[in-house]
Amino acid sequence: MTDYIEPVGDDYPVDDDEEREQKPKRTAKGAAIVGVRVLAGTIGIGIAAAAIVAAALVPLPTVSTAPVPVTVTPVPTAQQLVCPGSLFQLGDETGQDATTASPIGAAPVEFDSTSGAVTESPLSDPAADVDGGTREPVVLSSPVGDTSVDDDVLISGTQTQVAARGDFRGLAATNCSQAATETWLVGGSTTTGRTTLITLVNPSDTSSSVNITIAGENGAVSAPGAEGIVVQPHSQRVLSLAGFAPDVLAPVVRVVSKGGQIVANLQQSTVRGLEPGGVDIIGSTNAPSTTQVIPGVVVANSATLQSRLGEEGYADLATSLRVFLPGEVGSDVSVDVVSETGGESSSFSITLDPGVVTDLPVDGLADGSYTVTVAAEHPVVAGLRVSTVPAADETGSSSGSDFAWLASVHALSDRALVTVAAGPRPQLHLSNPGEEDAEVSVDALTGDDLEVVVPAGGSAVVDLAENTTYELGGFDTLYGSVSYQADTALASYAVLPPTTISGPIEIYP
Repeated sequence: MTDYIEPVGDDYPVDDDEEREQKPKRTAKGAAIVGVRVLAGTIGIGIAAAAIVAAALVPLPTVSTAPVPVTVTPVPTAQQLVCPGSLFQLGDETGQDATTASPIGAAPVEFDSTSGAVTESPLSDPAADVDGGTREPVVLSSPVGDTSVDDDVLISGTQTQVAARGDFRGLAATNCSQAATETWLVGGSTTTGRTTLITLVNPSDTSSSVNITIAGENGAVSAPGAEGIVVQPHSQRVLSLAGFAPDVLAPVVRVVSKGGQIVANLQQSTVRGLEPGGVDIIGSTNAPSTTQVIPGVVVANSATLQSRLGEEGYADLATSLRVFLPGEVGSDVSVDVVSETGGESSSFSITLDPGVVTDLPVDGLADGSYTVTVAAEHPVVAGLRVSTVPAADETGSSSGSDFAWLASVHALSDRALVTVAAGPRPQLHLSNPGEEDAEVSVDALTGDDLEVVVPAGGSAVVDLAENTTYELGGFDTLYGSVSYQADTALASYAVLPPTTISGPIEIYP
């Protein structure tokens, strides 16, 4: 049985055919109306979307204020230089306690400034001043000057020491230098009869942690204990290089400090059998660069020196250029040796292996002085060893010798100050890399003023007075060094650029 539901009102069932007949037919006019309505809606939607996009692209008004920098001028502070102090020997005067470094004699210090008095302070112990000099490092502090460039106070200092006791005989000289976070030292040896020490001075109020890395003729040297060396404030540590790198013929040392900045030096002494072979303090060399300049290479009594090179143990009397190429890429290097007095010059080239120290002989130099320039594809560090022996006597024999390690020097700009301490025949060596002659004034702070013309691309030599400070001016760029020379005494040090002065800085809030 099927349930039946009675329709209500007009809701009667209609079959499909009837329904189709009852629908109104779509005409062309109706279709057009519908199309217009659809098109209008689409256009309206597009306009609305475009309006939204345009509104997003239109920059909104902003309110901003440019930050106003505040210029801060640091309070002027005293410049400081550190002189390394006396020479050291391993062991005491009786030869005992060979692991401890003991001072030998005292090192006289000469210093001055262009304005005001310089304060001289032993690093920690005023009683260290003995025998007209100092045993421990000395801190030189300049007066506080105007911070303007034209009124900068220049300060310089130098120490010399003549060693004449036991196996230590010769002349050692070095400049007093500014503390730094990184120092490169080129020179020394730890082979038989050669003793090399590292001196680390911390003049600051902050403890310093020092890392020492060493390279030699066979590459990097594994040196246990050479990292994290603590140097307390206002103190000095003296370490044997052989303790880190035994039996290394050609070391190059890099010293990096954290905390207090460090003044680092090497000290080398040589003994050949029973004959003392000289002593030297080796200062910092210029940081890795594609150009290194070493002025003041003094050659004397070359004929006698040449005859002694054939004796056993005397090979390191020869003039030798030491070059080190950091990194992992080899480099072609050219070396120019230019006479400072108008004599013959020479040049040669070599390809260096990376990470290896190379000693290059500089042969056949006649008596005189020279500037050596090293040009490389990749940055290198460089230093040069030169030696002296007395002229042969009537029997044809000669005894005694000394040597000096010359550092590649920093470029000088506009002006510099150099102090000449006591020593035999001091000379100033200047090299001019420019394309025009430089008329250089060499004005003594107390004494006679000098002038010298340094030719373009050449060098010049000036005789100086002992215990005198000179201000150099009238040039754009120069390289300079000071040498001392006698039959059995030889020493050299670089003319340093002025110490760094802090200028005004801008701070943005």
